[in-house]
Amino acid sequence: MKVLRFSSLMLAVALLGGCVTDQQFLAQNQSAAIDATVSRAKFELNCPDVAATVLSSKVTQFAYANNRTEYTIGVRGCGRQSVYVTYCLTSDNCNALSDTARITQ
Repeated sequence: MKVLRFSSLMLAVALLGGCVTDQQFLAQNQSAAIDATVSRAKFELNCPDVAATVLSSKVTQFAYANNRTEYTIGVRGCGRQSVYVTYCLTSDNCNALSDTARITQ
């Protein structure tokens, strides 16, 4: 019985120890989100030198309770600007999608 209680306690500690707050999760993925957005914007704007600004960020649920981060990022360069929504499941898995219908000049 003691072994069962100890095992249950260790499992609970392990599960809770791996949790991060939404703010920590956003901070962990923000750099990767900016990199993914800048890479996409350089191609779409046909501009090698762009500047990105995080306009907003939040944690959303994806695929049956898996969380992902979502950033709205504005990009300017070569006289053009665009807005992207970038999703990250992890810092190694981000995808930037254009949120503007057209690239403005």
